[in-house]
Amino acid sequence: MPGLWAKEKIPDSEGTTFEKRKLRRLQTRSRVTEPTVWVGKDGASEELVKQVANQLKARELVKVKIHKSALAEVEVSGIAEKIAASTRSDLVEILGHTFTVYKRREVPAAQSKQ
Repeated sequence: MPGLWAKEKIPDSEGTTFEKRKLRRLQTRSRVTEPTVWVGKDGASEELVKQVANQLKARELVKVKIHKSALAEVEVSGIAEKIAASTRSDLVEILGHTFTVYKRREVPAAQSKQ
């Protein structure tokens, strides 16, 4: 992710833009969050993507840890990008064998009208 800080704005999946400040806040939150999903030897399977998607609905920020057995054929960035694309979320950061994805929580129509 070396090019990440070179850009002023980073487009996300919803068509809006992240500002650097928001990205830094998400990275700070990510560093104090424990991983809630672990990628095993099966890699980024459909079940794993569904689990990450369900957690994103509940909490917006999900931290994923990759076991060494999953890295035999693919790098961390490859798995992270695949999961982010599959869940239509944004990749916040990659540190070692751990990465964090963010997806803005959808507000139900009934709540947004109040």
